Amino acid sequence: MFVKDKRELRKEVLNIRKELSKEDVMQKSKLIAEKLISFDGFCNSKCIMAYMDFKNEVMTGFLIEHCLNLGKTVALPLIDSVDGQKKIYPYELADREYGLKPGTYGILEPVKEFSRRIDPKDIDLVVVPGVAFDVKGGRIGYGAGYYDVFLREVRDDCLKVGIAFEIQVFPNIPKEEHDILMDAVITENKIYFSKGSMP
Repeated sequence: MFVKDKRELRKEVLNIRKELSKEDVMQKSKLIAEKLISFDGFCNSKCIMAYMDFKNEVMTGFLIEHCLNLGKTVALPLIDSVDGQKKIYPYELADREYGLKPGTYGILEPVKEFSRRIDPKDIDLVVVPGVAFDVKGGRIGYGAGYYDVFLREVRDDCLKVGIAFEIQVFPNIPKEEHDILMDAVITENKIYFSKGSMP
């Protein structure tokens, strides 16, 4: 597929993903979660940042429940404006039933008043959503740039793992200088490790 730029690819992939059935999304999401929780990078992580899925993204409920059952700290992104800067702030998920409310774009976010803010430096692994990825760890997000900023705040050894359906992964996607590469991209079919990242 010939792709001119990020905007064109983003639109095309979102249209394809939108056509997936709920059953398909659930089945593939569970396979992706099982792959993620099976490698050492996950097992050795005490604090994991996930996200709440939205509009046919890879579903994260199974993953989050598994983390909580293992006693891991689960952080979720809250988009907030502090000192005039709107960006992602990680907050601990304290209560799945009452600790979330619709936030930016209608995506469920932690309720700030009832949640503990987490230092990005304390996060061991970030599960990163995206519209498209490539096999080298490249990522195209939704265009707001929130994750590009946030991923610069975590430790250098914090694992950055993109999760997506196989239809969202390409041999190569357009990249810009400010883009952050993933250490791995996990689909329902396989795990793509970027060069020099975790085994």
